[in-house]
Amino acid sequence: MHQTRTLFLLCSSLPCKLAFIAVLFLLAIIAVRSLSLDRLSYIHAVSGAVQSHWSGSIRTIGRVSQGITTARAEEAETLLQRDSPAVLTSISNLQRTLSTIASDIDLYRTIPHDSDEARTFDRFSKIWSDHVRSVKAIIALVQSGQRDEATTVFETDAKASFQAAEDALRSLVDLTETKSNAARIAAGEAMRRAQRFVSDLILSMLTMFIALTSYLWYSFSRPLFSLAQSMRLLASNDTGFSILFGGRRDEIGDVARSLEIFRRNTIELLESRKSLVNQANVLADSLERERALAAEQRNFIRTVSHELRTPLTSIDGNAQRLLATKAQANPSQIAERAHRIRAAVFQIISLVASFTGAMEMADGQMHPRVRPFDLQRMLRDLQGYYREIGMGDIREEGIGDIPGTVTGDPELLYYAFSNLVSNAFKYSRDSSIVKLEVKVVGACVEVTIEDQGLGIPPEEIDRVRERFFRGSNVGSRPGTGVGLYLVDIIIRQHGGSLRIESQIGKGTRMTVSLPIDCAGALTLEDASEQDLVYRGRRRDCEPPGGSTERTRLHG
Repeated sequence: MHQTRTLFLLCSSLPCKLAFIAVLFLLAIIAVRSLSLDRLSYIHAVSGAVQSHWSGSIRTIGRVSQGITTARAEEAETLLQRDSPAVLTSISNLQRTLSTIASDIDLYRTIPHDSDEARTFDRFSKIWSDHVRSVKAIIALVQSGQRDEATTVFETDAKASFQAAEDALRSLVDLTETKSNAARIAAGEAMRRAQRFVSDLILSMLTMFIALTSYLWYSFSRPLFSLAQSMRLLASNDTGFSILFGGRRDEIGDVARSLEIFRRNTIELLESRKSLVNQANVLADSLERERALAAEQRNFIRTVSHELRTPLTSIDGNAQRLLATKAQANPSQIAERAHRIRAAVFQIISLVASFTGAMEMADGQMHPRVRPFDLQRMLRDLQGYYREIGMGDIREEGIGDIPGTVTGDPELLYYAFSNLVSNAFKYSRDSSIVKLEVKVVGACVEVTIEDQGLGIPPEEIDRVRERFFRGSNVGSRPGTGVGLYLVDIIIRQHGGSLRIESQIGKGTRMTVSLPIDCAGALTLEDASEQDLVYRGRRRDCEPPGGSTERTRLHG
């Protein structure tokens, strides 16, 4: 049993299969060579027989036919000659021609012929012998001076025997041509059969070669290529593949089974490494959050300290000035100092509101409380408030044309518009005018706040909505960098959009587009994830290019 199993495994091995294929291919080549040579030998024999038999016969008969024609002409020439030397020459030529014809006749007899050819040739030979006797009689009569008798024999017996010999020879020529044509046709057919046989052998050999090549591809090359591809995937830590050929009982099956074990080990190793990486990422994230929290705390303390110092210093300075000049101060000076104190207080209030809003936003506590309110009154109160605290003049346009009632959160929207107006005054030159323009566009109301201040660098327009980001050209002007960030959040909560247009040195235009009825506005935590709820409504309030369109102000 063990010997049988060993023999089976040996026969199933790749070297044994390859050796069998090589031997089979070699035997096929030997068989093709042997059969091809045998058929070529047969073709050579057939063509040789045609060449040796029929070519020799035809050439000999051709010479005999030419010879008898020449002999007949020389017979006539012998009778026509009158002087003795010419007669002797003609007789000598005639005898030489007769001798040549006799030699060709003897040569034809040496070539094998069938019965029909032999019988026809014997008849011609007998008739020609009779004609030769008549020719010899003519020669004898000419030599004896009996020309008239010789002429009579030439025109009677010799003419009749020559005509009969010529007819017999023509019959032999026709028979020879017929049989030689048949032999050539038979040889051609044999050659064509041999060609077809050799072609069939070559085609069979090609078919066998294709079959062996296909067997080698499907049994050896394809499995090896597949296993090599699996190894390359495994080397790149890609284990999402299946390993084939594991059921084979040869070396390829051994490799496939070993690769499957290696794949399982790699999966376990990758899972262990992934677990370690996840743990390391959790620790790194925790550490990064701790660092970010510490940095944010430091930035918060530093920013609050810096931003509160300026308005408090202004309040303290103006208060001391009032105390120092209380006896001499006139009402206009007192009003001026009071306006400055109120502006500084407003700055502190705005700063505290910004930080409070940022913290509420971070904790997810900023939720709009939507209700109907009077937008016209809100904007006019805002205009009056900034005029009262002495920030500057606001030139309004179109406030009276908007609906009296708008749905939204009036506290959040008041903060948003107040922030935009405060920024317009903050980043403008002293005594400059801020333009407030309001108009209705479809189902939305657009509030545009335009200043003639510093402007925003083109490369920073996309970043001014980020938290804690401030423009590179603001200098020492106070600010926390969270105002526009909160404004953008509030506007998006109400289903609207904020459009920013600016040019360095010429000013900035902020356009807020709000739906007149935003009764189902999003909450802060849903504003970024569920914005699709208001896609239909917000589309009416967005400019071409979407709510994030930012262009430059020209002119």
